[in-house]
Amino acid sequence: MPRRLFVVEDDLMFAQRARAAALRLGVAAVGLTRADALAHVWEAGDVVLLQATLRPEQQLDLVQQLRRRQPTPRVVAVTGHLETGLRQRLKAAGATLAAHSAIDRVLARALGVSDDAPRGPG
Repeated sequence: MPRRLFVVEDDLMFAQRARAAALRLGVAAVGLTRADALAHVWEAGDVVLLQATLRPEQQLDLVQQLRRRQPTPRVVAVTGHLETGLRQRLKAAGATLAAHSAIDRVLARALGVSDDAPRGPG
């Protein structure tokens, strides 16, 4: 069964970037709010993408809550390279980490698809 991608849309620019990455990978992305993510009934293999640098304490709490759900979605948390303390806490909470520059590669791995999909023109 193909894995599904859900994007926590707390920031318009991040949501657009996440949807563009999903499109490059040939995967549909479903946007949801933090509240929707907490209420959602997850299926095995679901992947949740969120920007952890936006309200980091709330995002860390969201990761912790999602990782306690059954079935447990895979959570990909995007941060900057230099946010070492936040990255350590997210990893300890069970998130897969991605730097902004590596979203495509990390999402491809999380979704079980190739990141060698054809890119747009140019």
